[in-house]
Amino acid sequence: MKIEAELLSKTPDKFNRLFSKKGWIAHESINSDLMREAVALGDQGEVDKAEELLVNYYTSEKLIYLIHPLKRIDAFRIRYDFFLKAIDDTHNERYYSAVPLILMMMDGAVNDISKSKGFFAEGTDLEAWDSIAAHSTGLTVLKELLNKGRNRTKQETIDQPYRNGILHGRDLGYANKLVTAKCWAAVIAIADWAQALKDGKGEPPETEPEQTIKESLIDIASTFREYGEHKKRMDIVHKKLNSWSPRNLKIGIDIEANGSPESYGRYTPEYEAARFAELWKKNNYGEIAKQIHHISKKNFKEDVKLVRQTFEGRRLLEFKLTEIMDCAAAVTEVFMDVTFEYDAQPFTKNIKLRFIFQDSNGDTLIIGDEKGKWEYLDFFFHEIEVAHFQK
Repeated sequence: MKIEAELLSKTPDKFNRLFSKKGWIAHESINSDLMREAVALGDQGEVDKAEELLVNYYTSEKLIYLIHPLKRIDAFRIRYDFFLKAIDDTHNERYYSAVPLILMMMDGAVNDISKSKGFFAEGTDLEAWDSIAAHSTGLTVLKELLNKGRNRTKQETIDQPYRNGILHGRDLGYANKLVTAKCWAAVIAIADWAQALKDGKGEPPETEPEQTIKESLIDIASTFREYGEHKKRMDIVHKKLNSWSPRNLKIGIDIEANGSPESYGRYTPEYEAARFAELWKKNNYGEIAKQIHHISKKNFKEDVKLVRQTFEGRRLLEFKLTEIMDCAAAVTEVFMDVTFEYDAQPFTKNIKLRFIFQDSNGDTLIIGDEKGKWEYLDFFFHEIEVAHFQK
């Protein structure tokens, strides 16, 4: 694990050294395996093969999943429909329309985030403390590359999304897969920078004043007390874990396929799954938002926005549980078919709700504990959003 961590910590710098001048930069949400494979190829002198990997990744079917986090940032959320159109253009090889659309939306989003300047404007600060995308070798270098002056009309195929040349109609050979992929990679890297700013990483944290000896002793005593209490709790958890086993529930035999929440056990994931369906039917976006699980701190207002954008205009007609899989003592995956109406057309989709069981303090509970709450990860939201694209 130590070797793995050391390799991973050095890979972004290596990636930028090899590829930033070619229009690719490391960023928080980049696939780590992809990055390492590209670096390995680059170190062997196989830069073209590495670029081929990157191009195929950033124009693949994974693209819809890669841009889903953009919805958590207001400046990107209000432009999300345009990005969806650009994805459709990309998959249908309409690169002539995908590229300018991505560039325009990218510039506008950065303008909104910085409150004054777009991504390509002179003086836009694209660095942030504790951010991979906003490292000095990242977005700043990428901006300088893509913002080069293009003062003559050229028909030759280009390999960079030169903003000025493309949007001013001077670079006529821009409509290709390579340029499109680099546009998408840039958008996702910028979104990671925006998220870093949103998380307060624009400036380094203030250093705390040095403690007195008395304050240090008080902290030490408090730490020992907390450790003792934590150890007692963990002993109880370990006993429960030793006796835990998956429930192996059969839909239609052990539990109903589409019952009301009350027809399932109160402190079970299937109760929350049925409750989610009930709330969707009622368009109760606030309560749906409360069901979302976050590893870090929740932002209720942001969650409500996300829920509203995902479910508004999509009326749930019916649901049916298809499988329940207890993956661990506090993790269960509930699979369900949902049929909903969108734009006067019915759509059926099988979605997976991955539930986590915790108490109000964030401590893990065990199936069967009569307290706490099952919350799901919102990874399935995009499946509902793009169902009409996939029909």
